[in-house]
Amino acid sequence: MSLRSVTILVACLLIAVCPAVKAEDWPTYRHDNRRSSVTEERLAVPLQKLWEHVANEYPQPAWAGAAKWDSYAGISNLRSMRDFDPVFHVTAAQGCIFFGSSADDAVHCLDLATGRENWAYFTDGPVRLPPSFDNGKLYFGSDDGCAYCIRSESGELLWRYEVSPGGAKVPADSKLISLSPCRTGVLVQNGKAYFAASMLPWQKTYLCAVNAESGTLGGAGLYRKEHQNMTAEGPMLASATRLYVSQGRQAPLVFDAAGGSTVQTLGSSGFGGVFGLLTEDSLFVHGHGQNHRGSGELRFFGADKADLIVTFPRASSIVIRDGVVYLHADGWLQAFDRACYLDLQTQINELQGRIQQLQEQRKKLAGDAESQRKQLDAQIAAAQAEIPTLQAKLPGCFLWRVASDCPLSLILAGDTLFAGGEGKVAAYETAAGGEIWSAPVEGRAHGLAVANGSLLVSTDLGRIVCFAAP
Repeated sequence: MSLRSVTILVACLLIAVCPAVKAEDWPTYRHDNRRSSVTEERLAVPLQKLWEHVANEYPQPAWAGAAKWDSYAGISNLRSMRDFDPVFHVTAAQGCIFFGSSADDAVHCLDLATGRENWAYFTDGPVRLPPSFDNGKLYFGSDDGCAYCIRSESGELLWRYEVSPGGAKVPADSKLISLSPCRTGVLVQNGKAYFAASMLPWQKTYLCAVNAESGTLGGAGLYRKEHQNMTAEGPMLASATRLYVSQGRQAPLVFDAAGGSTVQTLGSSGFGGVFGLLTEDSLFVHGHGQNHRGSGELRFFGADKADLIVTFPRASSIVIRDGVVYLHADGWLQAFDRACYLDLQTQINELQGRIQQLQEQRKKLAGDAESQRKQLDAQIAAAQAEIPTLQAKLPGCFLWRVASDCPLSLILAGDTLFAGGEGKVAAYETAAGGEIWSAPVEGRAHGLAVANGSLLVSTDLGRIVCFAAP
């Protein structure tokens, strides 16, 4: 066999063994409307810095700093429960990246290959979340109380929807903004653009669904609904039929996407935060902030009754794919089998609930009901004895656990986890969690995205760094 024939044969074998790496867009905040932070695109490490965009001003978060203190629990220095805009998060499509600026009140378009700015579109207030890309258009909200649609290639305005025309303006960070700022971003699904606008719980909140093409109301599933005693803070999520809205210091809410009516509250008072992730089978993960714990937490809610299944204290970032949970908590990056862990935890929760019910029954017994009291005591003891057995099985659900100093953000690209930390971004392989690459960045890397062969890192110093293969 000739050398040329051998070369062709080897090439064919490599093509057969190695699947094609498909470049993908990152069209909305955290990749999709479930905010999964998962893309099938693969990046070959090591990566090198291709370019860096440095804004003239740092990001100006809507609620800067910590949540201060909880007077009831006596806890100070709580983690911020409205930490959705510490950086200029990006989206990417058509060879460009897009980001909203809380500093200069604009949406910017950069060339993905060079980092050069193509255009900027200015609003009358901070743009706190990146625009969503759909069918050649960009959709975003602003603190001026409006939702916008512009052309992605030119920044030309297509429509502008003012949520509360003629509404009051209030001062914020040396600017005048609407009393009904749009801080949920704009979510596009099935030809509709969804967004909410509010700031204070004693003012009205507006939940809107407008025609994505025209920005108008009038038609099935289009509305502008007024809600009381709530706020809408941070990125909105969507399933096929539901909208999920965070409230910052209060528990998240679920709405009917078709009509905008409230379906339920998830959790109870104190279940704050603006981080949300929705799995394909409607498991909802929410948190970061918590009124009674300074270090934050992430909470899992079930798909059917949306009951609280499990809480991970001190958890900061998470992605879920193919039944595996990748979680950063308390200095560790870990992977575990979702079904195994949640099944055991559900059994533990049911036993604990059963014990509480039995103890309540025992309290209500008459003083002479000694036989019933002994019977309940036996049932309580039996249930209590089962819990340690189940808890002992939980470590068996974990696939690996490695120390990590990158707790701020986490995304999954193919078989590589990218994590952001303070002054650093790192890559970990999913098989055993080994760190396979890292690079320094200026600032805290709260924002990550992978698109069209590039890793994009956003930091709280107003920097967007593009890494790519050499």
